[in-house]
Amino acid sequence: MENVWMLSSKQVIQRAVSWLLAAMCLMLLSHVELWAQSKGLNVEKTGGTGEHRLALLIGNAAYDTAPLRNPVNDVRSMTATLRALGFTVNALENAPLNKMKQAIDDFGEALRRGGGVGLFYFSGHGMQVKGRNFIIPIGAQVKGERDIEYESVDVGRVLGKMEDAGNRVNLVILDACRDNPFARSFRSAAAGLASMDAASGTFVAYATAPGRTADDGSGSNGLYTEQLIRYMKLPGLKVEDVFKRVRVDVEQQSSGKQVPWESSSLKGDFYFAGPPPDP
Repeated sequence: MENVWMLSSKQVIQRAVSWLLAAMCLMLLSHVELWAQSKGLNVEKTGGTGEHRLALLIGNAAYDTAPLRNPVNDVRSMTATLRALGFTVNALENAPLNKMKQAIDDFGEALRRGGGVGLFYFSGHGMQVKGRNFIIPIGAQVKGERDIEYESVDVGRVLGKMEDAGNRVNLVILDACRDNPFARSFRSAAAGLASMDAASGTFVAYATAPGRTADDGSGSNGLYTEQLIRYMKLPGLKVEDVFKRVRVDVEQQSSGKQVPWESSSLKGDFYFAGPPPDP
């Protein structure tokens, strides 16, 4: 056993500082977990990585105008998959505007306190107006172009909250490129969603290319989400490789009508199911 009395004063100070920093880190993590639990976002560590993974999923299907078949199923399937991959998940189904905004704000705050990896997923109706992307809540009263800013959620709000958190990796997945009846009479609206620049450390994925639309799908899940879940589970695939495989399969199964698209500013590697084993 080491004789602590033989340590120099400098060594004693260094060890005291190390112990103090370790204690502060433990206190911070405890505070984050307690805060997140109060918001319904329990912060957990991923197996083997020690890195927090938080996800907010929203699936809106029960629209008064043009209801959709798959978003709720998509969110439920995605929730099960992400939890198995070590994410703490807050999932909303058929959410109105106030619940969507509150969940996004809470998500951003939990990310800021916990760090690590953040993932936002939306399945439902979305639209672009004047180059800005909006996702549509349940109960939205969109009668004209002026209503959209007040009756929906600007995707920029989501990106801003995640960017402000300053965590290592942010993933935004938008399965919201369906043909949108809300936007048909808007002069400034265009089909599908608009391209967005990914902030540093951010990966943005679309179910189809900017300006294009995707079908809701005839199965229990949308085509895009079905393939995404399939490849997220495979160990050893970087996030970029996951979405490349998704793109190939979706394009093939849709006979070229739907081509998923991504924008990335990631600075490091991220694996949903863990890195490949050491050789």
